[in-house]
Amino acid sequence: MNSLGAWLTRPGIENLRQLISGELVMPDPMLDCLGYALTDVDENFCVFEGRPGPEHLNITGNVHGGWAMSILDSAAVLCVVTALPKGKLCATNSLEVKFLRPLKSGQACIARGDLITIGQTLAHSRATLKDKTSGKLLAFCSCSVSVFDPREGGEHEYGLTAP
Repeated sequence: MNSLGAWLTRPGIENLRQLISGELVMPDPMLDCLGYALTDVDENFCVFEGRPGPEHLNITGNVHGGWAMSILDSAAVLCVVTALPKGKLCATNSLEVKFLRPLKSGQACIARGDLITIGQTLAHSRATLKDKTSGKLLAFCSCSVSVFDPREGGEHEYGLTAP
C-alpha cells in the first residue's frame, strides 16, 4: 500500500502522532527545504517549530514572507487534519496572512494552528507565528480548508489519486 493508502486507513490525528514519533515516515521535501517540523499535536491544534536560514532571506536581509506563510499554512491545515476521520484529506482553500514583525535568519520560531470549525467539505482555522524566545507575535493567519475523500471520483482536483 502506498503512503496515501496507509494514511487513509487511520484518523488524521493518529497519522500526525505517528509522524511525530517516527512510526510513520512520509517524505516531505518542502518541509526539509524550509527547515521546520511538526513537533506537537492534539485534538484541534498542532505546533510547528523552525528556524529560517540564510537561504530564506530576501534582498532586504529579512526572511522572505513566503517562509512565514508556509509555516503558518502548515499549522493552519494540519490542525484541521487532527479532526479528520479516516478516509478524508484536506488542502488549503484560502489563506490570509498578516505580518507584524520581520523575521531574521536563525530566529527560532513556533507556529501554532487552531481549528475554529469543521464541516463536511470546508473547515476554518487560524495560526500564529511567534518568536520562540521572546514570545512576540510575528505573523498570524486565517485559513479556509477544503475537506474531501480522494477516493471519490478517482482523481481529485488537487492531483491526488486514490490508492
